Amino acid sequence: MKNKIITIIFILYIFIFSILGIIMKDKLISESERRKLKTFPEFSFTSEYVNSLDKYFLDHFPFRDNFRSIKANFNYKILNKLDNNGIYLKDNYIFKTNYPDNQKYINNFIDKTNIIKNKLNENNNVYIMIIPDKNYYLKDKYFLQLDYDNLYKQVGTLNIKNIDIKDIMNLNDYYETDTHWKQENLLKVVKRMSEVMNFNYENIDYKINEYDNFYGVYYGESAINRDSEKIHYLTNEELNNVSVYYLENNDLNKIYNIEKLNSLDAYEVYLDGASSYIEISNDNANSDKELVIFRDSFASSITPLLIHYYKKITIIDNRYINSDNFLKYIEFNNQDVLFMYSTLIVNNSVTLKG
Repeated sequence: MKNKIITIIFILYIFIFSILGIIMKDKLISESERRKLKTFPEFSFTSEYVNSLDKYFLDHFPFRDNFRSIKANFNYKILNKLDNNGIYLKDNYIFKTNYPDNQKYINNFIDKTNIIKNKLNENNNVYIMIIPDKNYYLKDKYFLQLDYDNLYKQVGTLNIKNIDIKDIMNLNDYYETDTHWKQENLLKVVKRMSEVMNFNYENIDYKINEYDNFYGVYYGESAINRDSEKIHYLTNEELNNVSVYYLENNDLNKIYNIEKLNSLDAYEVYLDGASSYIEISNDNANSDKELVIFRDSFASSITPLLIHYYKKITIIDNRYINSDNFLKYIEFNNQDVLFMYSTLIVNNSVTLKG
């Protein structure tokens, strides 16, 4: 009787979930994981078709997010595992492993940076700032980490004036559920930059605007329910009156896109998120200097805090635009040029263009 009951339950399970898989409408994206879901592949007599079909069914399994949450809670709370699919929970922070060192991609980062560096004018003042990811500040070796000393040593071979911020940052400067740093904690970074880049740092008053329903990218990947965080963005009259040009979004002329606070990624409130080319002009700057930033997403939140010090800031995200294209919009001559990337990008530079 027991075997019959188990068999019946199993058959019902297969039947019910097969029917649900047919009648439930496919989702285009996973909001929790912030990625596009696989679409039904075009038929072919290849192993690639079978693999694609398998990935499609995994992505569209009924109540997939619920089962992901059950699995994660079982691993963390019942089995007492340290991680679930490379996601670690520690002291209310969510971490993701960035290990091991990927020498191929570190070399690629150096090569791509040199390609851009060689396009600069001899009168450009060139700087580099590699931002440590928050794993750097988890000191008890809770999981395997990058050899950060080796990474920074190799980046040093670029022979570009370095802005070292590792000693002034700490874990509290990063979001608990996200990869990024908090804008309201970055004035100390601006001060360190001023010491190396020779601009006059000032104690500027900002209004701190708050949004209290922020869930970072690691929240969805962890599949663990927890409280939201607060995300802040700093404004003042000067920032409200700058002129901003976005290559992909001509309708936006502000440094903050407030509508993005209600999107899948509220961090995109800063400089409209993934923007390949941006120009910011400030007639009220305290100098006539210009700055060009080659960057990843970490630069989005600190750039508004640099606007006071430069008459014009040009921001280039060379994950989305290569030099053949951005050279159509900019001529290098006497600007400060800053390469600003996180260790996450250095160790996974496959997306960078020369």
